[in-house]
Amino acid sequence: MKKLSQFKEGLNSYKDISFYLKRKSKKNLNIRINAKNEIEVSIPPKAKDDLLIEFLDANLEKFHKYSIEKNNNNWINLQEEWFYLFGIKIYYVLDLEKQKIIINNNGIVKLNFLGKEKIIEQINKYRQKLLFSYLEKSQKNFEKLMNIPEHEIKIRNKNTAWATNHIQKKIIYYSINLASFSTDIIDYVIIHELSHHHYNNHSQNFWSYVRQHDPLCDTKKYKLKKYIYY
Repeated sequence: MKKLSQFKEGLNSYKDISFYLKRKSKKNLNIRINAKNEIEVSIPPKAKDDLLIEFLDANLEKFHKYSIEKNNNNWINLQEEWFYLFGIKIYYVLDLEKQKIIINNNGIVKLNFLGKEKIIEQINKYRQKLLFSYLEKSQKNFEKLMNIPEHEIKIRNKNTAWATNHIQKKIIYYSINLASFSTDIIDYVIIHELSHHHYNNHSQNFWSYVRQHDPLCDTKKYKLKKYIYY
């Protein structure tokens, strides 16, 4: 942890969390996760101890937790050329001459790309297509089983939630990040979101209803939290 001398004593309670303090000529304090997955706290030149401590109390633990989860979210490895899809590690080969990504997944799938910076984008498009196909089929089955009206499916690049049910519009927005997880974990998310048709909260009745349709939901919820894909 990088400490400024004037704050050294006041920051002792945060010694278990690594972060960096930076002086910036701005009026407000700011906290962010940088490209190296480090926590940066920017402070005005004349910030006082009590203001900084109050700000850290409100934000540091949350950002520390987020940085850990972000670091665990390693669904693709560009060096070893693999990515996770439905809980399975899928290997691919780059044909640099033909600008193709060749995926060996029950056959050969060729994806066009222009430069290495487009690899993740292309593979995510491939994953999104397969995720949508699975969601469409599985959600329809659960809607019938749970006696819930049909909901439209949309996939977004969501990082704040695995899915969100817009109850009045009957639209469920799923995160593309779900594509990494096994289908039984994805099924839990479907059940969770459909259950909000009956319970617009996370009450005890809501969780009882979810467990009625997925007795292993607590295990799957844990795997989602820890980014255990299988």
